[in-house]
This record gives sequence, C-alpha cells and structure tokens, in this order.
Amino acid sequence: MGTALVVGASSAIGAAVVRALTAAGHDCLGWGRDVGRLPERSRVVDLRSPREVDAALAELPDRLSVVVYAAGLFDWAPADEGDPDVWDELLTVNLAAALRVTRGVLPALLAAAPSSLVLLGSAAAHGAFAGNPAYVASKHGLAGFARSVFLDVRDRDVAVTLLSPGLVAAGAGLRAPGVDPSRLIQPDDVADAVRWVVGTPAHVCPVEVQLQPQRTA
Repeated sequence: MGTALVVGASSAIGAAVVRALTAAGHDCLGWGRDVGRLPERSRVVDLRSPREVDAALAELPDRLSVVVYAAGLFDWAPADEGDPDVWDELLTVNLAAALRVTRGVLPALLAAAPSSLVLLGSAAAHGAFAGNPAYVASKHGLAGFARSVFLDVRDRDVAVTLLSPGLVAAGAGLRAPGVDPSRLIQPDDVADAVRWVVGTPAHVCPVEVQLQPQRTA
C-alpha cells in the first residue's frame, strides 16, 4: 500500500488515523508534538517552527502514497475577547504549516502517484460559528487551499480531499458548551473516513467529504 505520513499523530484523531491506515496495509510515519502520545515510527515536530518542519520534510522518503494533515489548534473565544497571540499560533498550525507541509510533500506524492493528500477540515470550513472566529477563518482558508491544490495536481493523479468532521469527541470538542461526548463523532469515525477516502479507485477523487452525527440530540 506504500508509505503514509500522518501529521498530528499525537492527537486522538491522528493516532486513530495511524491505526486505521496501518490496519489497511500502509507503512505509517507520524509527526506530532506530544512525545508521550506518539505511535511507533514517529518523530517530534513542532509545526509552529518552519525550520523544524523543513528539517522533517528533508528526512521523508522520496515517495509517499498518502499524506494526512490532521494537526490543529482551537480557541473558544468571541472576537472581542480572543488573544491575538493565541490566534497567531492557531493560524500557523491550522493553515500556514499545512501549506508548508503540502508544498514539501507534493514531489513525493507526485513520484508515487496515484497517491492521496487528505487535509482535515471542519464544519467550520463550510460555515461560521460564534465564539471561535480565528478557527473558522483558518478552516475556511484550508478549504480554499485544498480546492486549489486539487486543481493543480488532479491530472497528475494526486487526489486531494478536504475531510470535514463536525464536533469530535476529542480535544477541544469535549470542551464545547453543552455537548454530550457520546453524541459526538468519534476519532475512529474520522479515521474510517480517511481510510475510505484513500482507498477509492485512482480514477475517482472524493474532493470534499463532510461528517456529521446522524442525530441532532
């Protein structure tokens, strides 16, 4: 199945993606910031540091069959109370680093084509919500980026997918006001969707996939 890179592998979603792709036969590499939560064959990479990202990119194999960008930060704060420094960090991880990583891995994905790039979006990539304007902005930016990258590489057999789950029972999703974790999307649900996306035939690209809980309450 080839080599897969999961960026954000120390998060609950990223770790679930590593497990799912490994089970599907991929040789998985992971990047993450929390060394205590990283799966095997992973390295610590701080996505806030372009120098660290570039160094990690330089050590990747020449061919990659799958890249999943699952890293992200969240901030619960209305526009008049948010911390601009927190927003800067959020935009770096959610958007700027995703751009840098994509540029860095595309030669390896092109060399291994047909191949797949999956960028983890959010319901916030498709609509606006109160109380998290910086996050909404970052995911809208990622959505536009994914759509444009798809057009750049589609005829060279690199599939580009924006996979957008609603609230997930992990990380900041568990801190959302009034949520019942049992009603949320689970990390394994997202991982199963990633596995399906990268397993579609080479002549098909699921360009945008949205996941929502079946029931509203």
